[in-house]
Amino acid sequence: MSNNKQGSERTKERIKELFNKVQFSVSSYDTAWVALVPSPYSPEAPCFPECIDWLLDNQLSDGSWGLPHLHPLLVKDALSSTLASVIALKRWGVGEEHIEKGLHFIGLKITSAADENQHSPLGFDIIFPGMVEYAKDLDLNIPCEQKDLNSMLHKRDLEISSYSDESKSYFAYISEGLGKLQDWGTVMKYQRKNGSLFNSPSTTAAACIHLQDAGCLDYLRSLLEKFGNAVPTVYPMDIYVRLCMVDNLERLGIERHFSQEIKSVLDDVYGCWLQGDEEIFLDIATCAMAFRILRLNGYDVSSDPLIQITKGNLDYSFPAGHLKAIGTALELHRASQIIFHSDESALEKLSSHFLKDKLSKSTIHADRLNKYVSQEVNDALKFPFHANLERVTNRRNIEHYNVDSTSILKTSYRSSNIRNEDYVKLAVEDFNICQSIHCEELKYLERWVLENKLDKLKFARQKLAYCYFSAAATLFSPELSEARLSWAKNGVLTTVVDDFFDIGGSIEELENLIQLVEKWDVNVAIDCFSEDVRIIFSALHSTICEIGAKAFTFQGHSVTSHIIDIQIESESEPKQNRMERATPVRKPNASTTDLLTWSEVPPAVDSANVSRSNQPSDGI
Repeated sequence: MSNNKQGSERTKERIKELFNKVQFSVSSYDTAWVALVPSPYSPEAPCFPECIDWLLDNQLSDGSWGLPHLHPLLVKDALSSTLASVIALKRWGVGEEHIEKGLHFIGLKITSAADENQHSPLGFDIIFPGMVEYAKDLDLNIPCEQKDLNSMLHKRDLEISSYSDESKSYFAYISEGLGKLQDWGTVMKYQRKNGSLFNSPSTTAAACIHLQDAGCLDYLRSLLEKFGNAVPTVYPMDIYVRLCMVDNLERLGIERHFSQEIKSVLDDVYGCWLQGDEEIFLDIATCAMAFRILRLNGYDVSSDPLIQITKGNLDYSFPAGHLKAIGTALELHRASQIIFHSDESALEKLSSHFLKDKLSKSTIHADRLNKYVSQEVNDALKFPFHANLERVTNRRNIEHYNVDSTSILKTSYRSSNIRNEDYVKLAVEDFNICQSIHCEELKYLERWVLENKLDKLKFARQKLAYCYFSAAATLFSPELSEARLSWAKNGVLTTVVDDFFDIGGSIEELENLIQLVEKWDVNVAIDCFSEDVRIIFSALHSTICEIGAKAFTFQGHSVTSHIIDIQIESESEPKQNRMERATPVRKPNASTTDLLTWSEVPPAVDSANVSRSNQPSDGI
């Protein structure tokens, strides 16, 4: 086995391993909020002291908390995570040195809190000022000038004043920033079956601080049992992450290497869909992606949940321009294009001018953090699903693939299941292998044209590359070589026969060709009316027999007679039409209008001197 082959197999194995476990980074921000939860038995003791220990062990060298090697435009995220961690340590009276280092970092970066060029975590303009006030209540001296603090508080008050029924779930999601301003009884209406609020540890922890709800506490305990001494920023998220894996592999054109793993994932997701799992139906992006991928893979799923979304029955909406909002809008847009039934017309709203306008406006904001999001939005609007050629789409997705797995909600997180360098590495290798095979197949077809003397038919359009590409653009995998070759040969022969019946042959030649195909076993040396007929029939005979023999190998029964019947039918109709129309002759490069306006007496045409356009619009 060559080194390239071995490397490719190792890459596949690493990807297969990702199907077995969802890898998700833990969150300093959410862990800090969980650390703030007091014990239900003693309000002066932490309920989860292991989270305090984790914070003490995981401060970064610059004094901050958060993901290492963070994007330079995510300083607000680092500020939010660091302030939450400092507050948690101060609340329980530990880690003075850590607190001092954290406050020093905040002092150095505090101006970024008002920097419009920085990307804001969800709810930052409400949560961060709220935490600053909480810190003051703990006698923490936040290194922030009063005018800057007043500016942040004013901005928070303006955003709070925008509260409406449409945004109430969003304000519930960022409840930790509202503290005593929040109506916690209303917030608890969003509690899920697993005890959480929005599957968010920070929101759930804030509810525990104010209400000591048993379901919330059980949810947080289950997280720590699973992840150890820290928690992620959202959980559970397995369905979304695994669907992202499938979507990545399909969009890059390498899903066939993982067919068993993908089937297992989709079977599980379909079962969850049928059971009405909250993880799917309470997250818009997950619901839209599940609908699209399941339906395209042959699962029977209803569009009703998405139709409810079009009517405004959303779980919670994110501020326009945020990456989460853009991702959700994109998934809705893609799902809206997978409409099979007439009663799904309501889904067309998702691809309306409103959605397109929202996506286009969001691009400006997304560009700050992720240059690839802008291209993804443009591609989604420019290339609708029904107008895409699969292989061209794969190539475009490979070129625009972003290996950075950083995403952001109230804080940033990473998952190697969602974005992974191995995906694009395998995709590039696979694409190049397929391209080399396609090039060899095209050379073989060029020889086939010459060997069958199809190039000698001067009236016929030369459509080989066009016919082959129409197959390779969709049937691109190496194992479908015979299908591509058969498709291309049929396309070439169909074009030749079409041109022969259209302008190349006389009535006598057309009748002769039909009779030869009907008899099939003939002596071409004496039964052919002309050289053109001999060339066309010989090519048809050898190609149909070849396809029939290969089909028999795969299917175990003969299909040759069926192909012959199809060929007879395809030849008889144009011949009959031509006879009925007083032997009309199509003009070179005729338009559709020309075809519908035959003269009573056809003009004299020298078929030997007639040429046909080689443009696809004049094609099969």
